[in-house]
Amino acid sequence: MIGKPRFGARKELDETWTIFDRRTGKIAERSGLIMARLNKYVVLGLVQILEQI
Repeated sequence: MIGKPRFGARKELDETWTIFDRRTGKIAERSGLIMARLNKYVVLGLVQILEQI
């Protein structure tokens, strides 16, 4: 059975993207890196990587 994805991405008003944790609603953070102010080209890849960790 496949569960709901834990992470999602949203476009911010300044045209950057933020990856957030769907469980907490907070901005995702890994190894001290805050997943905010990202460009659209890296967001999908990062979400996929975070889902595998």
